[in-house]
Amino acid sequence: MREGQGTVMRKAVDTPAVVHELVGARTGNCVRAAIALEAAGIPYTVRRIDLAAGQQHSERHLALNPSGKVPVLTGGATAPAFVLTQSNAIMLFAAERAPQALLPGDPTARAHAYERYFQVVTDIIGPSHAAFRLGIGEGRALLERLAIDGVVALEQVLTHAPYLAGPNFSIADIAGFTITQALVARLDVAALPRITAWLARIGALPEVRRGLAAFG
Repeated sequence: MREGQGTVMRKAVDTPAVVHELVGARTGNCVRAAIALEAAGIPYTVRRIDLAAGQQHSERHLALNPSGKVPVLTGGATAPAFVLTQSNAIMLFAAERAPQALLPGDPTARAHAYERYFQVVTDIIGPSHAAFRLGIGEGRALLERLAIDGVVALEQVLTHAPYLAGPNFSIADIAGFTITQALVARLDVAALPRITAWLARIGALPEVRRGLAAFG
C-alpha cells in the first residue's frame, strides 16, 4: 500500500454506509488496531502518517488527537464526529461489532479472554512502551526485563490451548502477537516451543497478514 493511499480492506459487517479511516504508521499499536478491524470485517481505509517527518504534530492530526499520537480511527465521511484515539479502544470497538470473531459468546469464556488481553496490555505492552521512552539506564533495563518476563509467562498459558484465551482466536492473541513479535529477538525461543508455535499459527491467519500489511 502506497503512502497516503486508502484502500477498503474487507467486506463490511458494520453499517455498509460507514467506512472508517485508520490513521497511523507501522507501529505495534497501529498494526494491532488494523488486525482487529480486519478480523471483525469492519471496512476501513488507511491514511499513513510520517512520524519521522512529524506529521503527527500537524494541525490536521492534532484536530483529531491533541496528544499527537497514533493510531486514530474515525467514522469516515458519513460520521465525522466519531473518533477513537487509543489502540485498545479501537480493538474493543472492533470486538463488540464482531464478537464471535474476536471474543467468545459464553460469558465465562469472554471474561477469560478479557483477562488474557489485559494481562498482555499491563504486563508486557505497558512496561515495553515505558522502557521505550526512557534513556539507557537501570530503569529502562528493569522495564525491559518485566516485559520479557511477561512474554515468557505466556508459555505456561499456552500449555492447554492453541490460543491465549482457549480454543479460539481473540483480541488477546492480537495484542500478544504484535508485542511478542517486537520482542522476539530478545527471547530464548528454543526454550519457548509453545510460544514459537503460537506465533507461527497467528502469523498465518489471513486477517493477521492483511493487518500486518496495512501500513506497508
